[in-house]
Amino acid sequence: MYKKIIISILIFILAGELLIRFDEAFEFMTANSVVKIKTDLKITPEYEMVKNNTLNTGGNNFRVMVLGDSYIHGGGIEFKDNFSQQLKSLLKKANSKYDDVYVLDVSKPSSNTFDNNQTYFQFADKFKPDIVILGYNYNDVEGNLDKQKTQSGIDSFTNIKASSDEKQSFIKKVYDILYQSKFIFYVMHNLHDEMKTHGLIMPNSSFDLIQKTHYENRESWVKSKALLQEVIDNCKKENSQLVILKFPEINLLEYPGLFTRADNSIHDFFALDPSTMYINGADIFKGETSKENMLSKYDGHPNEKAHKKMAQYIFSLIKKIPGSEHTFKQ
Repeated sequence: MYKKIIISILIFILAGELLIRFDEAFEFMTANSVVKIKTDLKITPEYEMVKNNTLNTGGNNFRVMVLGDSYIHGGGIEFKDNFSQQLKSLLKKANSKYDDVYVLDVSKPSSNTFDNNQTYFQFADKFKPDIVILGYNYNDVEGNLDKQKTQSGIDSFTNIKASSDEKQSFIKKVYDILYQSKFIFYVMHNLHDEMKTHGLIMPNSSFDLIQKTHYENRESWVKSKALLQEVIDNCKKENSQLVILKFPEINLLEYPGLFTRADNSIHDFFALDPSTMYINGADIFKGETSKENMLSKYDGHPNEKAHKKMAQYIFSLIKKIPGSEHTFKQ
């Protein structure tokens, strides 16, 4: 009896192992699974102008810089529909004072806090933004936060690999060592994702650890705060309005309690500086469902509608910033 059970389990695991490896090699079964998040880097005309020194920062124009990872860059949607491009459209249509409005989107998929810090300092002196919008994501504390900042110019921006990408390759190697069975790893990974969609978090899963990192003040959050503080201080020095848009996990809007402790920790840090404008993105979607705004129930990336809603919300805030009250009409 026990032998039959053991043999059945072994056959099940072996069959699953072969199936997963076969699928991984040929990808026959992935077409109808979850939405695949494309994270190709898109370059704006503003980037080319800064790179070529053709943007007159002393002229009568309004300049916005956008930083962050694939959440704000628009992973999974057309770039023209992402946050920065929707915001630019709103600002241009409402402009009644400036000769032009520029929105420099230098967000990059897989960026972490180090990358956002480096990108800010790469572009701030040349672009001289009136407003800096940083799309903060929970996983910005992941990846390499100790790299040496590059001294190369703006034209290197498209060639520098994001720190989270580098770290993920290392993590994958560790996983391959710990989980020699791809089938077991596949089952556990998908079990975590499925439970999360029901508001249940597996202890010590990657999601759980990211949340704890913030409210337990772990080393990566301490390092992240130091990097963020450099941006805060420089924005004050240069008289740029810093706006922190803390991105929500769009697929988990129905479970705000999952994020309370991490959100409180993030909010408390940015609240230390009253000049910084902090927005908890989850508040923008109060009363709305995940289904209306997500790309996939297993992924927190926002869809086009969600990007538009966030752009409209930030646009309404920009109009209230001192000096902008009568610049941008409805």
